[in-house]
Amino acid sequence: MKLARSKAPLRLGLAGGGTDVSPYSDQFGGAVLNATISLFAHAAVEPRLDGRVVFRALDLGREVALASHEGAIKNTMLPLHQGVAKRVANQFGVPLEGFTLTTVVDAPPGSGLGSSSALVVAMLGALLEYLNIGMGEYDTARLAYDIERVDLGMAGETGPVFCLLRWIQLHGVLGNGQGAGKPP
Repeated sequence: MKLARSKAPLRLGLAGGGTDVSPYSDQFGGAVLNATISLFAHAAVEPRLDGRVVFRALDLGREVALASHEGAIKNTMLPLHQGVAKRVANQFGVPLEGFTLTTVVDAPPGSGLGSSSALVVAMLGALLEYLNIGMGEYDTARLAYDIERVDLGMAGETGPVFCLLRWIQLHGVLGNGQGAGKPP
């Protein structure tokens, strides 16, 4: 396997923020206006020869090294990394072993720029490319939403992920190494 990279833009919520959060959106519907900006979440997956799984978040100064993917299921030091790896392994029936997943985000967590959603999309893009799993943009956005909101139970809007979907459709950064951008 080879190095795989992906990136996803951060975004500004311009109007309607909160109208796409359940239970409000379930009862009344919702409409938001988002715009992507020139700040990104970057992810790279590279093979390892020792069989270990390593999650590395350069912007947070954190690294988790595991003997196998199974250890990632219980680790909470990098929950987004863990959630993406676990879901990809379970949904696609692939053993995840012998790789390093490195990330960096151009803005801090909690900045209000959709950094966690962008990070999940970038990690998914890199892992799917690394494993040679083809998925359409909508399915990738939906999977990212499910990982962050359902699997990990993180509260938030639906807008950031689907804003990313539109950006991906316009710029085509997922797959085929097109997400190279700045290396993490």
